[in-house]
Amino acid sequence: MARDNVISFGQPASSARRRVPDARTHELVTACGRLASETLPRLVQELFEHIDDELYQLADKSASDVLQTRYFEAMRELRKLREPIEQAFLRDQMDRYEAFWLHPAPAQDKTDEPDSAELSLVDDEELEENLAVSGMVSKAENRYHRELFALNMRFAQIAGIPDLTTRLNPIGPYNLAEGFRQAMRQWAGDLGVRLVVFKLFDRYVMGYIGGLYDDVNDVLVEGGILPKIVQRVRRNPVAPAVQRARDESHDSTPAESVSSEPGAEEISQEQILGMLEQLLSARRTAGDHGLFSRHLPGGLDAGCGHLPAIASNDLVDALHSLQREASVEAPVSPDEIQQLQNEMLINLGRQLEMGTMDAPVKRLNQVDQDLMDVIGMLFEFILDDSNVPDAMKALLGRLQIPMIKVAVIDRSFFGNKQHPARRLLNALARAAMGWVDDGDRSAKSLYGRIETAVTRVLSDFSDDVGLFAQIFDDFANYIEREARGAEVAEERINQVTRGQEQLLIARRRVAEVLNEFRIAQPDMPLAVVNILREGWHDVMLLAFLREGEQSDVWGQSLAAVEELIWSVQPKDDPADRQRLLKAIPELLKKLRDGLNNISFDQHRASQLFKDLQVCHIAALRGESDVGDGESADELVPDEVVLTGTGDAEVIEDDFFNQAQALQIGQWLEWQSDGNCVRGKLSWRSEVTSTCIFVNRKGMKVAEMSVNDIAKLFRATQARLLEDLNTPLMDRALDAMLGALQDTEASVDTT
Repeated sequence: MARDNVISFGQPASSARRRVPDARTHELVTACGRLASETLPRLVQELFEHIDDELYQLADKSASDVLQTRYFEAMRELRKLREPIEQAFLRDQMDRYEAFWLHPAPAQDKTDEPDSAELSLVDDEELEENLAVSGMVSKAENRYHRELFALNMRFAQIAGIPDLTTRLNPIGPYNLAEGFRQAMRQWAGDLGVRLVVFKLFDRYVMGYIGGLYDDVNDVLVEGGILPKIVQRVRRNPVAPAVQRARDESHDSTPAESVSSEPGAEEISQEQILGMLEQLLSARRTAGDHGLFSRHLPGGLDAGCGHLPAIASNDLVDALHSLQREASVEAPVSPDEIQQLQNEMLINLGRQLEMGTMDAPVKRLNQVDQDLMDVIGMLFEFILDDSNVPDAMKALLGRLQIPMIKVAVIDRSFFGNKQHPARRLLNALARAAMGWVDDGDRSAKSLYGRIETAVTRVLSDFSDDVGLFAQIFDDFANYIEREARGAEVAEERINQVTRGQEQLLIARRRVAEVLNEFRIAQPDMPLAVVNILREGWHDVMLLAFLREGEQSDVWGQSLAAVEELIWSVQPKDDPADRQRLLKAIPELLKKLRDGLNNISFDQHRASQLFKDLQVCHIAALRGESDVGDGESADELVPDEVVLTGTGDAEVIEDDFFNQAQALQIGQWLEWQSDGNCVRGKLSWRSEVTSTCIFVNRKGMKVAEMSVNDIAKLFRATQARLLEDLNTPLMDRALDAMLGALQDTEASVDTT
């Protein structure tokens, strides 16, 4: 279903060649298009393979037969339309790609952003779809902003335009999302299911599109297009379907070799190490010799170069001895880690017989010195990371010596994001971020699992980095099982919450409607009041919940109320009396059917209809049978209060905007009754702004309105946990490179 691997520019290519001046650059454009044409089909296939599963689960969990049938019908229809939708999407994307190179748009073109007047003309369903699409686009643009920044600059360079916005990038998130939305217009299905499909598109296409941006940037860098743009150290995850295709391929294309051949990985590692060494040198020039250089004899200061250098093997042996000692120590705070670290350096110098700080007799070789300083900076970042609780910092900090050994033994540690030791550190840190100290330190708790993993590394790691892969697999299996349970628990909570809110909304709406009738007819007979309050209220409630306010069933329930009220009003005109006589049988049938549908008590129904009969006889006589009468204030007590609607005064300041901007899946930390609580935003009501937060096990830890969250921000009692989806090692490397670059810049200006 993918188009030809080589992008055809056809007859109008002369226009493109004016902007793509040489054959080499034209080949790069074609290679980038080939990457897109190979990656996108696999991502879309992965998406459709999960649509059936998702809709089946939704149908299985449906509370009504109507909803279940809707999901199964949507499943069948989407199966039939899968190939046309896939082909339309892929054809559209490649058309957009080719069109861009024929007529690149300037960055200041804002025609893709609708104004408020246009939005006001959009119906509710399209507005919801717009919000879903714009949400996934914004999330992807934020997630890949660095990759897209580099890609935009490189595409602009090739196209010969001054600048390119992310929205106009032909393979950017906006064009992908819009292309998929256009392809989905072949199916005029239920909005709720469409939103489910868009959510899956976000997960299985947008969630992995960063891998394509990495690959395209690599191709352009190899081709000499702005190679000096600083590249992000981390690489985005590759979709399983794309990785499988690469693994199965025996005839790799040049584009694939850029991202998957060992040589390309080695180049990336050397670039990273070269940059680190260069920036460390600048930092030392500025007077900062690094954590390890400051505490070890025979550092890189002038005058020590003549000292004999310690072999890397001897350094590894000494570190191994210290590692065994660290497996016994169990620091409980970051401060204790710092203290033990200083003692470790003193012991390391003694074991290596390096002399004293004043009289060094040996030194580390420069490469090992650099590696140790880099690892020291990485762990400084970890210990300063506010996302990681202190108790977890104390655990992770114990891995510092093993990570130094890994870096000395295997230089790919820095450049290979799939390195076993790096994956383990990232996995442990990611799990630690959602941890709240509840006092459970047992072996089966999260704390105990992380402690076990750390202890295994300290006890068993000698020189085989494969051990990290074994420990990672064990820990990942535990996290996966816990995540599955958390997902089920979280979905159950969200379903209950959504159901409760829908019930509250329905009750409020039914109460409003019936009380409007009551106010309009203050002399409504008691018999009618009783029918509406005791039975018909629930008939309308059921219609609202099952079919919605725009449905025929809801309209019929309202019409029955109007007809009932009309039927008991005095009929002075003979024509009205004749009309009433004909209408009564049909009206009673409607009322009985509605009450039977909600299993209303039959004996009570008989009494209500007897009372109604008296009212009808009076109406035929031209009289009104009000009975004992009641207050005309309310027919149904309006006691429905929606959570979040009764908040105190809303202050629309930056704190309120920050609270309102919270996205599903983001983590928040706040103070509650003197305790620190961490929760992930799991669900937010579009009606009441009520927010549900869950812990890492999927259990609800808080229910707050946006205004409540804003108050916490305002009182500095809450903070957003940033970049939790970015692996710790990647964030640490980014932060470290940034710090080193700042040092280099300050050196250059002095």
